[in-house]
Amino acid sequence: MTNKELIQSVSQKAALSKQATEKLLESTVQIIAQTLSEGGDVKIQHFGSLEVRDHQSRIITNPRNGKQTEIPAKQVWTFKANNRLKEAVNEK
Repeated sequence: MTNKELIQSVSQKAALSKQATEKLLESTVQIIAQTLSEGGDVKIQHFGSLEVRDHQSRIITNPRNGKQTEIPAKQVWTFKANNRLKEAVNEK
Protein backbone atom coordinates (compact mmCIF):
# COMPACT_ATOMS: atom_id res chain seq x y z
CA MET A 1 0.00 0.00 0.00
CA THR A 2 1.41 3.37 -0.95
CA ASN A 3 1.12 6.58 1.04
CA LYS A 4 -1.49 7.87 -1.42
CA GLU A 5 -3.58 4.68 -1.09
CA LEU A 6 -3.36 4.84 2.69
CA ILE A 7 -4.55 8.45 2.72
CA GLN A 8 -7.46 7.60 0.44
CA SER A 9 -8.51 4.57 2.52
CA VAL A 10 -8.31 6.41 5.84
CA SER A 11 -10.14 9.47 4.50
CA GLN A 12 -13.01 7.29 3.25
CA LYS A 13 -13.22 5.20 6.41
CA ALA A 14 -13.03 8.18 8.78
CA ALA A 15 -15.12 10.52 6.62
CA LEU A 16 -12.34 13.12 6.48
CA SER A 17 -11.01 15.14 3.59
CA LYS A 18 -7.88 13.88 1.90
CA GLN A 19 -6.02 17.04 2.94
CA ALA A 20 -6.95 16.58 6.61
CA THR A 21 -6.02 12.91 6.46
CA GLU A 22 -2.66 13.70 4.86
CA LYS A 23 -1.87 16.28 7.58
CA LEU A 24 -2.91 13.78 10.25
CA LEU A 25 -0.68 11.06 8.81
CA GLU A 26 2.30 13.41 8.41
CA SER A 27 1.89 14.68 11.97
CA THR A 28 1.66 11.15 13.32
CA VAL A 29 4.85 10.07 11.55
CA GLN A 30 6.68 13.21 12.76
CA ILE A 31 5.63 12.61 16.36
CA ILE A 32 6.68 8.95 16.21
CA ALA A 33 10.05 9.87 14.67
CA GLN A 34 10.66 12.59 17.27
CA THR A 35 9.75 10.28 20.15
CA LEU A 36 12.08 7.54 18.85
CA SER A 37 14.92 10.00 18.22
CA GLU A 38 14.63 11.16 21.84
CA GLY A 39 14.97 7.55 23.03
CA GLY A 40 11.31 6.98 23.85
CA ASP A 41 9.07 4.06 22.94
CA VAL A 42 5.82 4.26 20.98
CA LYS A 43 3.04 1.82 21.87
CA ILE A 44 -0.12 1.79 19.77
CA GLN A 45 -2.93 -0.33 21.16
CA HIS A 46 -4.07 -3.16 18.85
CA PHE A 47 -1.12 -2.45 16.50
CA GLY A 48 2.27 -2.83 18.14
CA SER A 49 5.22 -1.08 19.68
CA LEU A 50 8.25 0.73 18.28
CA GLU A 51 11.43 1.13 20.26
CA VAL A 52 15.06 2.09 19.76
CA ARG A 53 17.83 -0.37 20.60
CA ASP A 54 21.58 0.14 20.76
CA HIS A 55 23.82 -2.03 18.62
CA GLN A 56 27.41 -2.25 19.83
CA SER A 57 30.31 -1.79 17.46
CA ARG A 58 31.79 -5.01 16.12
CA ILE A 59 34.55 -6.23 13.88
CA ILE A 60 33.71 -8.27 10.81
CA THR A 61 35.96 -10.15 8.41
CA ASN A 62 35.55 -9.96 4.64
CA PRO A 63 35.53 -13.62 3.49
CA ARG A 64 37.03 -12.72 0.10
CA ASN A 65 40.22 -11.07 1.28
CA GLY A 66 40.31 -11.70 5.04
CA LYS A 67 40.42 -7.94 5.78
CA GLN A 68 38.85 -6.92 9.06
CA THR A 69 36.53 -3.92 9.23
CA GLU A 70 34.91 -2.28 12.22
CA ILE A 71 31.20 -1.54 12.07
CA PRO A 72 30.52 1.42 14.38
CA ALA A 73 27.92 1.39 17.14
CA LYS A 74 24.51 2.63 16.12
CA GLN A 75 20.90 2.85 17.19
CA VAL A 76 18.22 0.93 15.32
CA TRP A 77 14.46 0.94 15.70
CA THR A 78 12.46 -2.26 16.06
CA PHE A 79 8.79 -3.07 15.69
CA LYS A 80 6.94 -5.72 17.67
CA ALA A 81 3.43 -6.48 16.46
CA ASN A 82 0.55 -6.77 18.90
CA ASN A 83 -1.13 -10.18 19.14
CA ARG A 84 -4.32 -8.82 17.56
CA LEU A 85 -2.35 -7.61 14.55
CA LYS A 86 -0.56 -10.96 14.26
CA GLU A 87 -3.88 -12.81 14.38
CA ALA A 88 -5.46 -10.49 11.81
CA VAL A 89 -2.54 -11.01 9.42
CA ASN A 90 -2.64 -14.79 9.85
CA GLU A 91 -6.40 -15.04 9.21
CA LYS A 92 -7.03 -15.78 5.57
